[in-house]
Amino acid sequence: MIKEEKQEKRCYVLDTNVLIHNPESLFKFDEHFIFITKRVLLELDHHKTGNRETARNAREVHRHLDNIIENASFEEIKKGINLPNSKGRLLFQTFDIDETTNPDDEIINAIKHLEKHKNLVSEETFTIVLVTKDINMRIRSSISGIQTEDYRHEKISLITDEEILGSGRVVLTNNYWIGEGINCETFPSSEEPQRLRYKITAPWASSLLINSNIYKPKEDSGQHFNAIVKEIHNDYCIAETLDDYKTRKSVWGLNARSDEQSFALNLLNDPEIDFVSISGEAGSGKTLLSLASALSQVFDQKYYDEIIVTRATIPLGKDIGFLPGEEINKVEPWMGSVLDSIDYLSGNTEREGFEKTASRELLLNKIKLKSTTFMRGRSFAKKYFIIDEAQNLSPHEILSLVSRSGEGTKVVVIGNLKQIDTPYLTPSTSGLAYVIDKMKNWEHSAHITLKHVERSRLATYISEHF
Repeated sequence: MIKEEKQEKRCYVLDTNVLIHNPESLFKFDEHFIFITKRVLLELDHHKTGNRETARNAREVHRHLDNIIENASFEEIKKGINLPNSKGRLLFQTFDIDETTNPDDEIINAIKHLEKHKNLVSEETFTIVLVTKDINMRIRSSISGIQTEDYRHEKISLITDEEILGSGRVVLTNNYWIGEGINCETFPSSEEPQRLRYKITAPWASSLLINSNIYKPKEDSGQHFNAIVKEIHNDYCIAETLDDYKTRKSVWGLNARSDEQSFALNLLNDPEIDFVSISGEAGSGKTLLSLASALSQVFDQKYYDEIIVTRATIPLGKDIGFLPGEEINKVEPWMGSVLDSIDYLSGNTEREGFEKTASRELLLNKIKLKSTTFMRGRSFAKKYFIIDEAQNLSPHEILSLVSRSGEGTKVVVIGNLKQIDTPYLTPSTSGLAYVIDKMKNWEHSAHITLKHVERSRLATYISEHF
């Protein structure tokens, strides 16, 4: 939410691109005024037709505005209508200005007129601010003496995957264990007696995130410590030992190549964790680990009925145009990384029994490749739902997808903030960053950033030096 000093009242003039970017932006400005110009209403009307996300968002804005003014008289509209659950007011341009062929000029002229007649809005002193995602519009408005801002509701102020999203892991060096009252007790888990639990009493225990990985390298103390945080209390936390997927266990014939991958497989295979987010460099194993876990839990454990994979269809280079056929034919070219992982897992010689005989076709019978375009209104129960390339989704889009999950569904969100191809998103405004930030304190969610590239020595060199 945009936070301003409570003493300074503001009137935010919202550009069309802000409302289309997030229809809920109408309700994100606390106690301040919201001003909508006639030109913005005309542009929303222009965008409302069709099935694209921009059209759906434009129609949603119209529904919000219709609900707000439904029972209001013209006099009430002129004075401003109170916004629901807020001290703010919604104002519309009810005055006429000189017409111009340039939409931006018309919005700027409306703001200048509003600046001269502030008393018609409120007796309070307030500052007018244009909120737009159009950089050129911000430049032109600033030159005209109008204060401007980007829409920053979804931003989190941090620049690499690990800094923005967090690593999901904390190394407990010797310094963590120095001080008064620090203690670690061991006892068996009541649910699984073969697992050990730790009660760690320390001043830093309450600052840990639920379902994060805490570990201590063997070289620090001669004893390797590796656990997941299960409970957080005021002065202590409860942690539980993890399965070792590097040497002792495998998933669909796949072993982890690093401690990070082993922790990721623990999260993916934990039925108590409904939401898992995995970020990391290209080649770090995000998609492969997720699919291996999904196949194991669909075919072996039978926790889920099928696997659904979706991703944003944003081209890396020049768009090749429309693709022929049904939905699967249109989506398949975008699912190269998923199909590559399926080919690898279906031909893995380390698998045994049923896993060894499973063909690509058999696996694909339980895997549905879906476009984000057709997800509106769907509900998935008992599904293993993978959202790939999530860095190219807006916060509104990714929340719409995650909300498709029904009873017994696990959602896995995968992405890499260095590979954003959407022109209007940045690492701090990406839906991937937004949803991870919002989910990080929920007891049934977890995150891990894979820092090591496992694809090849060439891919490793590129990730480290470019």
